[in-house]
Amino acid sequence: MSNDLLAPAGGTPRTVLMCPGQGAYLPGALRHLGDVPSVSEVLRRVDDHSTALGGTGTPVGHLLTDAGAPGPGPLLLADPLAFDLATYAAVVASATVLLDLATPPVHAVLGHSVGDLAALTVAGVITLEQGVRLLHVRDRLLRDAALPAAGLLATDMTADLAADLLSAEDLPQVRIAARNAPRQTVLAGPDDQLAAVRRTARALGRRATPLTSRTAYHHPLLTEVHRAFRRLLRAQPVAPPTLAVYTATVAVPARTPAELRTVAAAHLTEPLAFHRTLHAMRLAGFTTYLDSGPRALLSALARAGLPGCATAAPSRTPVGVDRIRHRLTVAPR
Repeated sequence: MSNDLLAPAGGTPRTVLMCPGQGAYLPGALRHLGDVPSVSEVLRRVDDHSTALGGTGTPVGHLLTDAGAPGPGPLLLADPLAFDLATYAAVVASATVLLDLATPPVHAVLGHSVGDLAALTVAGVITLEQGVRLLHVRDRLLRDAALPAAGLLATDMTADLAADLLSAEDLPQVRIAARNAPRQTVLAGPDDQLAAVRRTARALGRRATPLTSRTAYHHPLLTEVHRAFRRLLRAQPVAPPTLAVYTATVAVPARTPAELRTVAAAHLTEPLAFHRTLHAMRLAGFTTYLDSGPRALLSALARAGLPGCATAAPSRTPVGVDRIRHRLTVAPR
């Protein structure tokens, strides 16, 4: 893989593994990797620990190795916890393969939204069992909160245009949840107000697409859930990261135990500024951006935010190890 694109003068180009959140679940995404020991171990441990915690949903091993498993929308409606666990397990399992095959090696992880939990696991800050337990507890907190129907809406608007639209339409409960790229802004809020935004955006000739999400992440609506989750996190042991840990909520790596615990809860209420984090990492010498999720969602955002950067999405469609290795050795895209 060519890594000399945009290499910092006098520095060594570095590689980051990006861990997506929303959109990382794809039925049967790991069906060609089920026999890889590291992948099968992740799926087994997630299912075993979830069962020990009282989980009764569809095993993630089935969801991620059977192409006929429920799609994102139906699974989220039927079993939100299984959807969350499958999203988490898919990213962690895929990352184990990419970390083994990537040349040069990965130097950092970058989480996006709830993908922060996967990034912390990949970097050795929390164990796989801790990640499963945190998702179980978060599921209970979200259910007990009895939140109104709310979600996320992806638009092709700049953040400034989105803010102007929200102000003009007098939609105070809709907030900017993510500044992902120059022309991708995600909004969060109650479903009825998001529907109004969608109608106005379409009238202006803009795209506005509802995302598969159980609630309005990155929104003050989840403030009480965030506080309860943070209280739980204070008692959680965290290990020193084996890779630098970045999150899309801030532009600097998390280093201290307190900072790492903050990363684990940030997706609940903190807005994302993915493009800002990418630019900060570029200045820090990161030149290659590997996407550990299906559909190449984060690599597409990286190309939009950092024109000319080197990206690769070897897990963008379900394939085996040999094909992933090939995708890692051809020119980044």
